[in-house]
Amino acid sequence: MARTYTFLQLSQEFGGTRFGPFDGVEIRLGSDPGRSDITLPEGLGVAPEHVKILIQTDGSFIIAPVDRAAAVFHWRAGSNRSRQVAAPMAVQAGDGFSLGTAEGPRFFIQTVAEKQAKEAAAESEGPKFGRNLNSGGIFNEIKRRGIGSVLTSSGGRLVYNWWTFAKTGQMFAPTYVVAFMLLASGWVFAGGASCTAFNFNSTKGKTAVQLTNCRDQLGIGSSDEGGPTVPGLTRKILVDREWQTTIQADKDLYKAYADALRVIFAEPSRYQWAYTQKGGTFARYREALEATGMPPDLVRVMAYSAAMPGFGQARDWSLVEDSEDEEVCGRGPLALTYAQGRRLGLSNLQLDAMVERAVAQSNDLAPQKEALVSTASRIDDPTQFDEDLVKSAGAVFQGGVECLYVDGEDDRTNINLIAQRVQAELGASISRGLPREGEAHWIAARVTRLYAMDFRRGYDELDFDARQEPSTAMKTQSIKAGRAAYAIKAAGEVIARAVAIPCLATLDKEVSAKPPQFMGELPNLGHCAIVRAFVEYDRL
Repeated sequence: MARTYTFLQLSQEFGGTRFGPFDGVEIRLGSDPGRSDITLPEGLGVAPEHVKILIQTDGSFIIAPVDRAAAVFHWRAGSNRSRQVAAPMAVQAGDGFSLGTAEGPRFFIQTVAEKQAKEAAAESEGPKFGRNLNSGGIFNEIKRRGIGSVLTSSGGRLVYNWWTFAKTGQMFAPTYVVAFMLLASGWVFAGGASCTAFNFNSTKGKTAVQLTNCRDQLGIGSSDEGGPTVPGLTRKILVDREWQTTIQADKDLYKAYADALRVIFAEPSRYQWAYTQKGGTFARYREALEATGMPPDLVRVMAYSAAMPGFGQARDWSLVEDSEDEEVCGRGPLALTYAQGRRLGLSNLQLDAMVERAVAQSNDLAPQKEALVSTASRIDDPTQFDEDLVKSAGAVFQGGVECLYVDGEDDRTNINLIAQRVQAELGASISRGLPREGEAHWIAARVTRLYAMDFRRGYDELDFDARQEPSTAMKTQSIKAGRAAYAIKAAGEVIARAVAIPCLATLDKEVSAKPPQFMGELPNLGHCAIVRAFVEYDRL
C-alpha cells in the first residue's frame, strides 16, 4: 500500500493555509508552542493543549479534546452542521473540525499520496505557525468575524460547504463518486452517504462485508451509536461479543474495570514485562491454559490472572488482601490464597499465615500454631500438621510482616497443575453454576468465580447464570457485600490487564512485531489509542 501523509488545511475564511506534512502518530493543536504541532492564539479561545488528532494505520483518524473545557466541533465532509466532540471519536479524511466555537478556526483533514506529498509540502506552512493569526493575520481575523455572521446562517453554511467541497477536491474522492453514481441511477432514495447507505443492492453479501469493514476501520460496532464506547472497544480487543453486554450491564464490574485501566495506563512500566519477557510467568501460564484445550476467548482473559504488576518471574509469596479485607499470604504465580487453592482442588497444599515478624522469628510455637489454625478454620479444613515443619518465608513485606508456613510441596507454585485445575473447575464445558460458553457473561462469571473461591462463606452455593451479571448474581444470593466487592474488584483488574497490556504493546514504539506470548494479532492501533484517550481524558 502506497504511503500517505497527513495535512491540515485552514478553511478559506481563515486564509486557507495548509500545514504539514505530518507522518507521525499524533498531531497536537493548542496555544502553547512547546506542546503543540500547530500553535494558535489564546485569544481565539484555544487552550494551551486543546486537541489531538491520532493517525491510524488504516487511513482513518481519532479526534480527541484534551479536557472538558477544550471545546471542539466536528464537521463531517459535505455537511453544513457541526457537532461538539464530547469524547474521542473516529473521523475520516475530508472531515473538518473547529476549535473554541463552531465558528472558530476550522481545519480540514487531508491525506496526500507519497508522490504528491513533496509538492504539497512545498506549499505548506510547516507544523508551527503564529504570525498567520497574530500579526498580519489580525486583518484576516477581523474579516473572518465580519463574514462569520453570514457563514453561520444555514444558507451561508450550505453555500460555503458546497464551495469548499468542490474547491478542495473532496467531491472527487472515490466514496463520493460512487455515491453520486448511485444517486444518479436511483439506488439511493434518502439518508446521505454513510456506511449503511451501501447495504442495499443485489450484491448484498459483498456489500455487507464492506459495511463491516467500514465500521471496523472506524472502531465502531454496529450497535455503537454516536461513536466508540469503552464496552464496544472492550468487545473488539477481547474478540468476544459478550463483553460489550457484560460491561454495559454490570455497573460494579465496569467501575472496577475502569479503575484498573487508570492504574495500568498511569504505571505502564510495571506491566511491560508481560510482553517483553518470553519466559515469564504470564507466557508460561497462557501456554499451560492452551494445553488444557481451553477455548482461546477464555484463555485470552484468564491468562492475565498471572500478569500481576511489577514482576515477571514467579514469586513464592505475595501479600494480598482477601475477601475478609485482611492481609494474607498469596502463593505462586497467581498469588493464590490457601482457600483458593483448596477450592480449586489442588491436592498438595500447605497451611500459611501472615504474621508479625516478631512472631515469625520467635521460638514460641503457640502464636504460630494459632495463626495457621486460623487459616484452616476459614474453610473448615483439617488442622493437623507437623509443628517441626513450621517455617518463616523470610520475605519481609511492607509493615514488617512475614508469611509463616508449613514446609512441603505446594501445588500453588506449579503453573501446569494450576492450569489443569482452572480448566476442571472453570472451563467452558463447566455449566454447573456458570453460564454456558457463548452465553451472556460467560467469561466474566468464570473470572469472578476464581476469586470468589476465597470466600469464607457462601461460595459452595454461589450460582452464576446468563440471566444476571456477576455483581447482581451475588447480591441476589445474599453474598456479603465486602466479599462480593472483593471478587468484582479482582475480576475487573484481570479484565483490565487483558485489554490494557496488549494495548501497551501496540502503542509501544519499541515493539515492531507481535510478542510471541500474545494470542492472535495485536489490537487495532486506533482502538487502543481511543481506550488510552478515554483514560487520560477521564471519560470512562
